Amino acid sequence: MGKFFRIFVNEKNWKIILFAVIVSLILSFVLKDSMFVTKESTRTGFFAMVTACIWIGIFNSIQEVCKERQVIKREHRTGLHITSYVAAHMIYQGAICLVQALVMVIFYSIFLKFPAQGLVTGSFHVDFFISMFLVLFAADMLGIAVSSLVKTTTAAMTVMPFILIVQLIFSGSIFPITGQAKILSDLTISKWGQRVLCIEANLNELPSEILDSELEMLESIGGLQKILDDLPEEDVKNFQEEGYALLEEFVHDYTYRKIYQYEAPLVLRRWGYLLIFSLAYALAAVVSLEFIDRDRR
Repeated sequence: MGKFFRIFVNEKNWKIILFAVIVSLILSFVLKDSMFVTKESTRTGFFAMVTACIWIGIFNSIQEVCKERQVIKREHRTGLHITSYVAAHMIYQGAICLVQALVMVIFYSIFLKFPAQGLVTGSFHVDFFISMFLVLFAADMLGIAVSSLVKTTTAAMTVMPFILIVQLIFSGSIFPITGQAKILSDLTISKWGQRVLCIEANLNELPSEILDSELEMLESIGGLQKILDDLPEEDVKNFQEEGYALLEEFVHDYTYRKIYQYEAPLVLRRWGYLLIFSLAYALAAVVSLEFIDRDRR
């Protein structure tokens, strides 16, 4: 672990922290007018944030093991415990992810208007920080697992885009996932990362874009006015006073999703899933490296 931190200082690896700053600034610039305003824009924004975290997390570590594979093999033959080696990576990478998550939360909070109330800790900033850290750390440990399985840094960087594509496609955010594909979807970091953020933001209670967009379309073709012209004067008055509110209530019920219920146990459960992913990836790295002595390539 000491070696990892010395390498971080000597090789000026603070650049990976800079990546988090740059990504946060770009997303903040794009999302500043839409986040926490409507369901659709907020959900899309969280998907972008989670995707960015996964990319940063994997990039942190995907070359870390394979680039010193020969060193690990030599030290393992002289008594190195693989569990200690992987644990050192977990502590080091965990520290990096903590700093990255903190940086991202700070920059997001500067440009985005966060809710004041947090569901679990009482502070949305703290809840958001925990979620971002867990997504980053899970992705980081996924990178460690892949780096332990492949033999070269070239192979690691070749595999990386495919991992990201799987996380994007099977997140359930781009299009619905049905059938057997749900099993793979349940194993993605992106799915649970986005869901926990949507719960924390109380997504179900945000207004939907559906009603306004449909009304705008009707008005653009004169359809809404035509409907009102065909109604009795009393019904027109009632519609103007109560109709929009009734439509809003209908759209709210139509877009309500149980998976985004504003409940602390749901957040804790999803945090647990991300932590389990992290431990499972670390275990996969240990198992893979235990057989490093058999590697003849």
